[in-house]
Amino acid sequence: MIYYDIEKKEDGIWLAQREYQPRFHLKTESVFAQCNGYFGVRGAGGLPSLNGKRGMFVAGLFNCAYEDEVTELVNCPDVTEFRLILDGEEICPDRTMIKGYERKFNIYTGELVISVSFELKSGTEIEVVERRFASMENRHLFVQSIRISVCRGAGTSGKLISGIDGQQTNSGVSHFQKINCRVYDRKIMQMKGYLTEDTLSILAESSCESGTPVFTLKRRSVEASYDVTVPEGGSWEFEKYVYIHKQEDMAELDRQKEILKDCISKGYASVISAHKEKMSKLWQQAAIRIKGATLEEEASIAFAQYHLIGMMPWGSSSSSIAAKGLTGEGYKGHVFWDTEIFVLPFFLYNFPEAARQLLEFRYKGLDGAREKAAAYGYEGAMYPWEAAVSGKEETPLYAALNIYTGKANKVWSGIKEHHVTADIVYAVWQYYSMTGDDRFMEKFGYEIIFEAASFWVSRAEWDGVRKAYVIRDIIGPDEYTEHIDNNAYSNYMARYCVSLAASLAGKAEKVTPGLYHRLKVGKRRKSWEEFSEKIYLPEPNEQQIIPQDDTFLTKKCLTDIEKYKESEVKQAVLQDYSRDEIVDMQVLKQADTVMLLNLFPQMFSPEVVRKNVLYYESRTIHDSSLSYCAHAQACAAIGAMDLAWKFFEKCMVIDLDGNPNDTTDGIHAASLGGIWTCIVFGFAGVNYEGEVLHLTPRLPEHWEEIHFHIKVRGKDIELTLSNTKVCLKDTGTGRTPPPKESPLKVAVGGEVYELKDSLQVFIIERKEGKSA
Repeated sequence: MIYYDIEKKEDGIWLAQREYQPRFHLKTESVFAQCNGYFGVRGAGGLPSLNGKRGMFVAGLFNCAYEDEVTELVNCPDVTEFRLILDGEEICPDRTMIKGYERKFNIYTGELVISVSFELKSGTEIEVVERRFASMENRHLFVQSIRISVCRGAGTSGKLISGIDGQQTNSGVSHFQKINCRVYDRKIMQMKGYLTEDTLSILAESSCESGTPVFTLKRRSVEASYDVTVPEGGSWEFEKYVYIHKQEDMAELDRQKEILKDCISKGYASVISAHKEKMSKLWQQAAIRIKGATLEEEASIAFAQYHLIGMMPWGSSSSSIAAKGLTGEGYKGHVFWDTEIFVLPFFLYNFPEAARQLLEFRYKGLDGAREKAAAYGYEGAMYPWEAAVSGKEETPLYAALNIYTGKANKVWSGIKEHHVTADIVYAVWQYYSMTGDDRFMEKFGYEIIFEAASFWVSRAEWDGVRKAYVIRDIIGPDEYTEHIDNNAYSNYMARYCVSLAASLAGKAEKVTPGLYHRLKVGKRRKSWEEFSEKIYLPEPNEQQIIPQDDTFLTKKCLTDIEKYKESEVKQAVLQDYSRDEIVDMQVLKQADTVMLLNLFPQMFSPEVVRKNVLYYESRTIHDSSLSYCAHAQACAAIGAMDLAWKFFEKCMVIDLDGNPNDTTDGIHAASLGGIWTCIVFGFAGVNYEGEVLHLTPRLPEHWEEIHFHIKVRGKDIELTLSNTKVCLKDTGTGRTPPPKESPLKVAVGGEVYELKDSLQVFIIERKEGKSA
């Protein structure tokens, strides 16, 4: 159940918190973060409070503060906080009497509105309304509006103090080596922060009804004091416009000033109107409309899509999408396999040019991946488990110290969790299959695939008993089973990667001969072909169960596993069992073999898929935010709709439930992407494979139909699906079809049709009939 109140209005769906609850501050700041892909600002209230954690994160702005520290996404100077002093009393929600409180967030526009009514010691009752957003029309622009009104009693006067605070840290670590502040033209504040290899500039100008402000420089901050006078029954308004940019994006100072001047001239209403227009265009493509869905379901789905849109570094391949997006410090702002497997599909099917940018980021990290492979004695490119901007491995070698032993445990994921290299190749080929972008393959794709294939060949060992190549001492997607041999997911993904390279070698020789010879593909092809033929692949046993690894099926089961599956405390099993004990049990943290079945839904027979999904789910505790969405999709695919809905319900509220201790360091980006894949790949049954769009809708019982758009091979396809009918329309939006363009092939229930302009297929008891 969603913790927040939900309101559906003409301008969108609002999530609202209507009580001042400090213990929910950190969570709500993440959930209500205003993000536009260039930067994200946590939803902390503008007035000072004790329990919050202010944060502004600029995409790609990383730094390593000290030699033994990890490179992390920098928490930038704050531009949201303001101090308000009226009748000699400083207003603070933690000590001033609150008469009314509402913090609400528009999921469709990203506007945050915080309204608080206070009773002053003088007896005057005031209302402070703060509105703000991160502009999608100009993604360097952050806008804040404050209105102070007298609701009861005599008028009031005092000061409002607002500025740029460079004293923010990443949990105590200050990244900026130097910060310079100044004021231009007696009205524009500027702060420049210098990192080891980058510079951040923030320019802020404000507008209000008082006279000239008084500026003050403090250590690592600059602020302005404005006179406030509010008559009885009247109000006073203040607007602040902030221009934010990294060194690589710096515009001329005069240009920045002109932008701020133009904003002040237009005012908040006009500036947000331009932002809403841009957001509306994004929603026209991305929106999912579900007839029969409850308001809570509609809000959860739209919330996921808002944050997906807000975490994408639009127009740039210099950074990617972090595990927490741009909403918090969690996971140091690093990029994991989550991006390619859980997040990228949303962009691939809606905004393929954005998906390309995410993959170009991985291409830029090839040198770092090559360095990592060489460091471990392998060939080709071995992608990092955690990446920042350089492409080098950012996973710390050791976790935090054990407070009782004083020793640190080794972090094995950065050393042994290698499937990320195949995951990236999978995403590359998915992109090419969906777009036919030959230019991308020639510039980036082939090289990623070939280098990854060479890594996998060198990673494997020959097993004389099996007469096959094996992959020993590895970690699959499930991180509760470390140091295993022949993880099914990893082996199948390695085979996919290497066989793809072998099949593409001939084409690459013709279209990119320079690359072909530079990478010595001719010499590698034979090893790729041999690996593809002889890699050991765990096959279904007599019970049709695919062994997750060489020993998993021989281990004992955890008899009281339901206790941990239902626990509200994540990883509660580790309070009762050591990691070594868990490794020796049939216990999973998250989907592993089930992930393989999701990525390759037609690799195994429906019966094998069904038995494996149910077998492995019964042994999964779901201690990872990635698990519910993966199992919801898998259960929908096998028609286990009660289970699918159970997991989807949990997936929808991972960031929105009533647990104040979750989501505090940022939203769960992969889980939000997983909500989209659950709906589109799971319930709608969309799968593009072999140049055919497969549709197998299995909607939850109370959903009558789903309506959404996808882009396939340059076509903008509008789909409306129910359990009894599939309708498709080629909208032709934004493209000029080639003269001899082939119609899209669509498979429904084993029959293949052609989509020319529109197509309608009736489904009766899983037997399809075509309608003109």
